[in-house]
Amino acid sequence: MKTRAYDKLYLEDTMTVLGGMLDYAVNGCGEELNEFYARFLGCGIAREFSRATPKYMGMSGVELALEVSGRTGRPLPRKEPYVDPGSPEYWTGWVMAYLSWSMDMDFETLQQRGVTVEAVYNGFRPLHEAGLDKAVETAEGWIRGSVAREHPLKRQRKRAGLTQRALADLSGTSLRVIRSYEQGQRSLGSASVDTVRRLCRVLACRQEDIL
Repeated sequence: MKTRAYDKLYLEDTMTVLGGMLDYAVNGCGEELNEFYARFLGCGIAREFSRATPKYMGMSGVELALEVSGRTGRPLPRKEPYVDPGSPEYWTGWVMAYLSWSMDMDFETLQQRGVTVEAVYNGFRPLHEAGLDKAVETAEGWIRGSVAREHPLKRQRKRAGLTQRALADLSGTSLRVIRSYEQGQRSLGSASVDTVRRLCRVLACRQEDIL
């Protein structure tokens, strides 16, 4: 049986708080959805929130939005602290919290695996009346598609249980270059033979496995 980060008892609170955070930030303060959510992920609050850390569970959505903005050095304008539970942004945060709990993944992992805040927001109209089970089914499809689109180097690195930094250190390749290969910004096919061989040696794979 899957052991989740916190009991279902707290699930409704996390859904309500995250929904309120996104609605207030976007509709109350004029923030851009993807950009504000990236700040939520990047400042460390998302990781604690996904564990139902009491400090954040006791906050309202408005308070959480203000915490994120303060932590990231870009204070929100002081607006009337009103939250609309019927907005697409509220629904997006509400569903993201449910997906994190149901799929037992923190928000960063969901984002990395293709369950982005933008994808969930774009699914508002077809999904918001279909129920949470449909949202989970759809998210699982996004994850499968994301895995299928992964760069071969990234698949082999994950298979080997290495971070990008570890692969860079062990292979003598810069972290920036490893990232550019995995993101498709640079072609590994045009790398030197020595670079490819060193990567394969660390990953214990064939050259065709990463090209």
